[in-house]
Formats: sequence, structure tokens, C-alpha cells
Amino acid sequence: MPRAEERRGGVLSTADAWWSRAALGIFVHWTPASVPGWAPPRVPADRLPAAARRAPLAWTPHAEWYENGLRFPGSPVAAHHRATYGSRPYAAFGGDFQDALTGWDPAGWARAFRAAGADYAVLVAKHHDGFCLWPSTITNPHRARWHTRRDVLGEFAEAVRAEGMRLGICYSAGLDWTFDARPIGTAAHARAAVPRGDYPAYAGAQLRELIRRYRPDLLWNDTVWPGTDTDVRGLTEYYRFAVPRGVMNRPLTPYRSLRLPGAGPPYGLTPGDGSGACHHRDSPPSGPDPVRAGPDGGGGRLLAVGPRGEDATIPGRQLRRLEEAARGTGPGATSG
Repeated sequence: MPRAEERRGGVLSTADAWWSRAALGIFVHWTPASVPGWAPPRVPADRLPAAARRAPLAWTPHAEWYENGLRFPGSPVAAHHRATYGSRPYAAFGGDFQDALTGWDPAGWARAFRAAGADYAVLVAKHHDGFCLWPSTITNPHRARWHTRRDVLGEFAEAVRAEGMRLGICYSAGLDWTFDARPIGTAAHARAAVPRGDYPAYAGAQLRELIRRYRPDLLWNDTVWPGTDTDVRGLTEYYRFAVPRGVMNRPLTPYRSLRLPGAGPPYGLTPGDGSGACHHRDSPPSGPDPVRAGPDGGGGRLLAVGPRGEDATIPGRQLRRLEEAARGTGPGATSG
């Protein structure tokens, strides 16, 4: 019987890793899309209008896809945006997001997560809109300074680790709308929109920067990897060298995926009520359901938290869910 600290092939096996003992995680999705915080309500497929059936991702109830919805003039997002913001571009929300950081309390977030019984917390460092929550030194050639001036990820990492939790970083490698802005209406469109050209090198450099700076205990690649199998192997080896006890995910997505090798979460994030993980003003008061780990075990449950973009606070209904988890009465509650 191998000892708990024994390594296999230079990386801990799933059974031996900290991951196998984790009971609850917090997944924080916080981007400029959190400023409008809006998406259309979930509608059964057979009740969608004809245009939505041809381009269902333009009608998605996930608020983090707000920018994509704007690219379809007839979509609910486009109608909402015209009525609420006029012709204001999506990129302007980046400035609102930056301004709200003056009131951000990362230590308070971390205390709430730990009080709920969380063993780890994951922050989306870059989602599909390409906005980075750290002052990356890797220049985006298509949207200058499309990142926070403040090291949000670094402060988040310091806060969660100070509370005794592990750090997870989620990075959208498969889609970046600053490199490929074509409207995505279907899974086929999404596959075609994985950026090529100079993007794989950009994503690889950013991922290495994240590993080098923050040493994440959990490294989560969103959707696919845009480069080659050789790129994937090189990044995997770099991560395993930098974080020997780190865990990498195997993302489950609707797209044909190059899967990162290595032990990791047996699921992708799919909140049960269909409202996505980003802040949604009109989502049901109960909020999204926690994600359960799959049959491989490990990771426990993952509770989605979507902070507000305009004031950097966690909505009251989500704080109540964290309090319920702490009392052992809510859907995020754990035992044992």
C-alpha cells in the first residue's frame, strides 16, 4: 500500500492527492459581464423562436456570454443592451469593473468561503471575453490593457491561502473573443471560433505566467486547448514541475476537446438551474445548484459564486447559501 505522500510518475495520483479529500470548493466567476449581470431566462428548446433554434448560444441564459449575445442583433441580450446602455460597447464594462475594485474585500470573501467549509476556491482568471484578472505582462495585440491594474488574482490567492484553503485558477484557453470575435450560435460555430494564428502562443505564455506567479493547486482549462498535442505536453510538464502536488482538470464540454492529461476534476462546471456562474440579477433567489463530483471521486461539491461587477460584492442570496452550507442545511453542505 503506497503512503499518502508517495508520488507516481512525478505527480500524485488522484487517490493520494489533496483533491481526493476535498469536501467543498467555491467557484468564483467574476468578469466585466458581471456589470450588466443579465441574460435571458431559460426557455425550453421547443418554445424558442426560430432564430434561437438556429443559434441557441445567442439565447443562452448564461450571463457570462453577454458579449457574444450582443453580436446577434435580434437576440434578447442585444435588445436589453440597447434599452439599458444604448450604443455603449462591451469593452466599457471593463472600466466599470476596474472602478469597483476600490471597495473589494478579498479577505472578507475568503472568510465567508472558509466558514462555509470550503477546502479550496477557484477564480476564473480569464473567461471568453479575454479580460484578465491580473496585470499580465503578455500583451494582448487586439485589445490593449484589457486586464485589471490591480493584481486581483494575487490578492485572491493570498486571502484564500491565509484561511487555509487551496487555490484554483480557471483559464479560458479555447475561446477568446478579443482574438476571434465571430458570433457563436452553435457548437459548430464555437469549434470554428477557437483562435489560431498568434493566439496559441499567447495563451501558452499566459498560462505559464499564471503557473509561475501563483502556483495554483488546481489548474482548470476551460473548453479546449488551442495548440498542438506537443504544446499540451509541454504545459503539463511545466505545471507538474512547478506544482508537484497540483491537480489538472479534464474539461467536459460540448466541443471536441484536446484533453489535458493528469488527474483532476471529473466534471466541468454546469450549474443545475441553467443560469450560469456569472452574476445574474434576475436569477432565481436560490441561485445555481452546486456541482457534484463524478464517479471518479474527489473534489466534493463545487458551489458557484457570482459577485457583482458594479461594486465587487457577493449578492445577499449567495451569502445566505454560504451560511446555509456552514450550518449544514443548504445544498452546498458537506459531511464527514
